[in-house]
Amino acid sequence: MPKAHIALVGGQPVPVYIGIEDDAQAQDIVLVCSRDSYVEAKRIKDNLPARNISIEQCSPVDLHEIETLAARLKEQFADYELTLNLTSGTKLWTLSFFRIFVDAPAVRFIYVDQSNRITDIVSKTSHTAQIDTLKRIALYGTPLKSYRSLEDYTHADFQAIAVIEELRQANTPEFRLLTSKEPSEALAKQGNLYRKTKNGSFLEWSPDKQAATMFIEHWKTGAPIKRIIACDHLEDILYNFAWFELKTACKLRENPHIRNIWLNCTFEYQQGNPKNEIDIIAEFGNRLLFVECKTMIHDTTDIDKFHSALRNFSGTSSMGLFVTNDRPYPRMKDNYQRAIEKCRDNNILFFNFAKAKERPLSDLIEMRLSSQNKR
Repeated sequence: MPKAHIALVGGQPVPVYIGIEDDAQAQDIVLVCSRDSYVEAKRIKDNLPARNISIEQCSPVDLHEIETLAARLKEQFADYELTLNLTSGTKLWTLSFFRIFVDAPAVRFIYVDQSNRITDIVSKTSHTAQIDTLKRIALYGTPLKSYRSLEDYTHADFQAIAVIEELRQANTPEFRLLTSKEPSEALAKQGNLYRKTKNGSFLEWSPDKQAATMFIEHWKTGAPIKRIIACDHLEDILYNFAWFELKTACKLRENPHIRNIWLNCTFEYQQGNPKNEIDIIAEFGNRLLFVECKTMIHDTTDIDKFHSALRNFSGTSSMGLFVTNDRPYPRMKDNYQRAIEKCRDNNILFFNFAKAKERPLSDLIEMRLSSQNKR
């Protein structure tokens, strides 16, 4: 008996793609979409060029039109062994297609959850499928163009984080002036290898050796602190808080469920212009964990931007984590609390390294692994 596969397509293409890939013997595949979800259906088809896929457009709310299409497809595939993926699309589609096809002699109804688990609705059996991370992201229309794997960094890079943090804690404003790539009135540059502030702090850079010497006076005691920072990717780590992203990635690696970890993940528009950057993406179980790193949250709109990017680039199945580093000062208490509440409202995990004893990062993300995101 020939095999066919029908999938309802809404705004989440990944469960549709997974269902088709798992049903490898299906010779004929039909994607049922609306005018609004046609882009997703076309993208699924384009990512499966070797499969025989057709697209049927249907109203998402006109019950007569929905039932007419379902009945036509039931007749068309009457002599087929059929799989019907009910995961995506509107509730009217799901209810109508299930009612029309429920008495078909050889039909299997499936549901694909956010952890890639495929469940046979009738037999209640289930198994887990896999999907390549780059393919998952590409299905949402904005491919990941560049990134750096955590495996590219070395032991010397990881050791440099502690030295960098020591210098930053000694005098954060001066450290920021020396390590920001943005121009500053307080920063005087003398050639390409030397930076000096008005207060006498300096950074001497030796790019050939991937080494730097930094001098800073302690903000409180005035004690001079001079350190040499040397590692394999110093320029990538030292500037613009990249050391903090690497610190966070190292901490994430301690969780046994996390596999690949990518940093500096850049998404692009199709015309090639940079679209957005996610600090860290980690494969967490069968889902993706998107991470935004800020040493401290000063503006809660950063959370809104992160939440928007999370949904645009990976749909509803991926998880979000907002990580901060510094203990909030009393004057920041209200803004800090608003940030926590906004993360909670957007189903984003919030973690502060300064308060890690209250709840370790590994425990925080472990709790989320078994849960499902809000739709």
